[in-house]
Amino acid sequence: MTRFLSVLTVVLILSSAIATVAPAATSGSLPASAYTHPQELVVVAPGRRLNLYCLGKGTPTVLFDAGLGDGTMGWRTVQGEIAKTTRACTYDRANYFFSDTVDRRATAQVAVDDLLALIDKAKLGDRVILVGHSRGGLNVRLFTYEHTDRVAGLVLVDPTVTERLSPAITANYVHKYESYLARGQQLESCWRAARQHALRPEGADPLQCLDDFGAQQDPDEQALAHTIRAMEAQPAYQATLFSERQNLFYPIDSNGDSTDGRSIALAEHSLGDLPLVVISADWFKSITFKGTPTVEQGNFLSWNSEQMHHIAEESTRGEFVKVPSRHYVQKERPDVVIGAIEHVIGLCRGPA
Repeated sequence: MTRFLSVLTVVLILSSAIATVAPAATSGSLPASAYTHPQELVVVAPGRRLNLYCLGKGTPTVLFDAGLGDGTMGWRTVQGEIAKTTRACTYDRANYFFSDTVDRRATAQVAVDDLLALIDKAKLGDRVILVGHSRGGLNVRLFTYEHTDRVAGLVLVDPTVTERLSPAITANYVHKYESYLARGQQLESCWRAARQHALRPEGADPLQCLDDFGAQQDPDEQALAHTIRAMEAQPAYQATLFSERQNLFYPIDSNGDSTDGRSIALAEHSLGDLPLVVISADWFKSITFKGTPTVEQGNFLSWNSEQMHHIAEESTRGEFVKVPSRHYVQKERPDVVIGAIEHVIGLCRGPA
């Protein structure tokens, strides 16, 4: 669902619009009706709840964290399959969809704190397998560094890798920074429009602030599209989308670190023999990619893939998988994501 991609460079050179087209349901997808109402509302702080959606039975629990602007529906093509093997849970971060609102900066650290509270309050287990896509991938990485004893295994699906943005170390700094600001201004415009109640779930979306589900013939899919777009039109949703992106990418010091980039840098450490799979999307080999990659795009993909490879090496049982797919691997190649999660489940259940 979300309209932004892994890191600053992706935003600058691989994305041409704020909104994306939400893919149609596939035969392996969970029903649309699962996402038109809250599931279990778990109290994680006084007066505040997160929407949790669990299926299946077994241990360890697999807990999914979605990308920027996404929630439970971001795992619609994967969760049901994993639930055939063990308990599989997705959730909405604060201010997204059916979770309660809270007035705060949307940093990776507050997401990690909420995640810990959710695991404990919902009794998901002493140790869980975390699966994170894009922004959610950065969240679960930070959680794993800070709460290693609570993590049985980790699967990262084209995770966010932050880049320092500094005149001293960043090639084409002016171009990147100006493009970055332009993208941020677009998101800020969506936030302002939401505050003025100018975003319409039905009809035209000239600022491209809401997901485009295309023409839906199925009544349940039509209801889902309206429900999601109505929630995305809310000021709290748009404010959080803007805040999450700013904290991921906006430089806050002379080194060019972002808020979340600094959090990762300070917390990062070896993960021992933790079962770990890092999935990297090879955009330009995807069957859905059209056109010829530019040199700049090729350089980005190489850099991004290298960073993910380094993350896989943080564990002696870390594995790096490169798959021909766009950023939403779980939608374009759910078989790869399901296979990676089942592999980690097997390692967790098997002998040490």
